[in-house]
Amino acid sequence: MQQVAGVSGDEADTLTGVFVYRVPEDTWWWSDELYRLLGHAPDSVVPTSALFREHWHPDDLERVENALAAVRADGRPFGCYHRVMDTSGAEHAVVLVADGRTDDRGSVVTLRGFVIDVTESLVSHARDLAESDVTRARVSQQDIDLARGILMAQYGVDADVALRLLRRRSQDTNRKVRDLARELLAAAPTPPGEARQDVSRRFGSVLYARETD
Repeated sequence: MQQVAGVSGDEADTLTGVFVYRVPEDTWWWSDELYRLLGHAPDSVVPTSALFREHWHPDDLERVENALAAVRADGRPFGCYHRVMDTSGAEHAVVLVADGRTDDRGSVVTLRGFVIDVTESLVSHARDLAESDVTRARVSQQDIDLARGILMAQYGVDADVALRLLRRRSQDTNRKVRDLARELLAAAPTPPGEARQDVSRRFGSVLYARETD
């Protein structure tokens, strides 16, 4: 395997990839950013479970497999910190967050999630991003903070990773972070007559692009 030309180390460190795994067909869809994070040119290889597994750090393999097995079984959201190796052999610390979609019988048929490169310290990076958001929409900061809290509770990640998720979805949909935050807040309360566990579905309708449904 070869390293992707034209992708600098700094660029790779900021990548947030998206994936969709369709359980019955055992097929994957990867975003261009996920290909690049793993060291591949977009669409240069067919994404498979085996290929994905090849990039996981050997010491983290069992933990990641157990986490994915759990979400395939019940669809509940999870967050998993681990390491991946790109095609050049470089190691990246990442956060994998995902949840499952079920069919009418309650069987998990699709996993959807993000792989976020957190190799470089996110503290100063997230502070810069947050300050930028406050400058553009200071009056909406409370909504953004509440939405970050929702993601932290839903996936078990820290505030910096939650902000990365919001910004990635904001870029995907060409919407402002504050508008996305308000959608998440609107999706949080359980409507009368709905089961509380449907909150994952409601959050998913906000977080995941329709083209990957």
